[in-house]
Amino acid sequence: MKFWLKTLLVVLVLFVVALDISVVMIMNKSWSLNTEREIQRASSEQALIANNIYENLTSIMSRGSSVDDEILHNVTYSYAKNYLQQGVTLQLWNQEQLLYPKDTNHLIKPDIPFEQIEEQGIHYIQFSHKLPPPYDHLLLVYTRDIEELYDNQRELNRFFVTINFTISPALMILLFLFIRQLTKPLRLLSKTTKHIAEGDYSERVLLYNKDEFGELSQNFNRMAEAIEQRMHELSEMAEEKQRIVDNLAHELRTPLTSMQGFAEYLRSANIGEEERGTATHYIWTETMRLKSLAFKLLDLSVVGRKPLELQRIPVEELFNSVQQTEMKNMRDSRIKLIVHRDIDYVYGDFDLLATFLVNCLENSIHASVEGGEIRLMAYELDEEAVLEVRDFGIGMTAQQVARAFEPFYRADSARSREHGGAGLGLSLCRQIAEAHDARLSLQSKQHSGTSVHLILQLHNNSSTTP
Repeated sequence: MKFWLKTLLVVLVLFVVALDISVVMIMNKSWSLNTEREIQRASSEQALIANNIYENLTSIMSRGSSVDDEILHNVTYSYAKNYLQQGVTLQLWNQEQLLYPKDTNHLIKPDIPFEQIEEQGIHYIQFSHKLPPPYDHLLLVYTRDIEELYDNQRELNRFFVTINFTISPALMILLFLFIRQLTKPLRLLSKTTKHIAEGDYSERVLLYNKDEFGELSQNFNRMAEAIEQRMHELSEMAEEKQRIVDNLAHELRTPLTSMQGFAEYLRSANIGEEERGTATHYIWTETMRLKSLAFKLLDLSVVGRKPLELQRIPVEELFNSVQQTEMKNMRDSRIKLIVHRDIDYVYGDFDLLATFLVNCLENSIHASVEGGEIRLMAYELDEEAVLEVRDFGIGMTAQQVARAFEPFYRADSARSREHGGAGLGLSLCRQIAEAHDARLSLQSKQHSGTSVHLILQLHNNSSTTP
């Protein structure tokens, strides 16, 4: 569906709906006010009639006459006759006995002071109140015909429908002419963009309106001019992606080639148990390196996309999980892990924070010598929560520190390959820090060790209180 047609339909529907809602609300309010006015009028008239009947009965009593059913009937009749032309009828009840009108068996004494009733398609309002003492045993029922009010409302409804069906077609014609003229620049822009999409980058939008469409045409022309300039940048980006793919292919090829060679050696040679164990060990080592590479690549692809839900994480539980994961590596490397925590909680994703600490610990293990130590710490600094992994190993140069978080970069290629590293650990750590809106700091000095800090921002620092 064309834009101008959608605009036409949307504006028309919105206008008609808004108009209808407004008119309906006004009619409902008018109906409510008219009904309320009729009810107030009826209530006042009922009270006036009741008071007049009371005064007549009091006057009769003052002259020494007794008030019997016949007098009550006659007094009520005199008022009922006067109000009959106004659509008002009266009833007078003495307990359960109907005094006026007589000879009527279909009437039932009302149970509530006020109600709206409908009989034979005619609407009424009815008030039922007792006379003042000492005639409070008498109940005066006032009934008013309000069918005229309903007739007026129905007439308004018919008038509204007529106006609605008259205005809508006229409005549609006016909107059609207006929107077609208004969207003419869009059709021109569409024609130009079609030429550019077909490869004619010299095409330009010749539109000089001093409005939003004019601004759009100027921006569009600048965009067409920038496309050619961006082509060079896109080419460089493609080369960079190709470099990453080449590195990845190399990382996959190396363990696969090694595994294939040792597998063929096991199949074709008559070797002893010691050589078989050595070959099997190398196959296992390369398998683990391939597995580590696969999982790290998966983490790199997922961390940037999955939504992060921050949770309250006990630091002790987080550190215990990391210690269990790295227990074998620490034991095999004969490295001591010292754990220290001054805060009890942090806020974040448990698995990602554990992955962050595990990657940092593995890097520290690879950089440490046998008998060394690694420190795993959690503390508060400048009202921020800090997770730190510190080792006292070989360290890095300033140039190595600057490139440490690049994918596939290794500060020590030989050592990383020896331990099955793919050069993706710290890059993953950087993405985890970004997912937590946290700062990541790496400090290192050759032959003095390396320290990695994950600094959680202030909104996460509620973890510093239990």
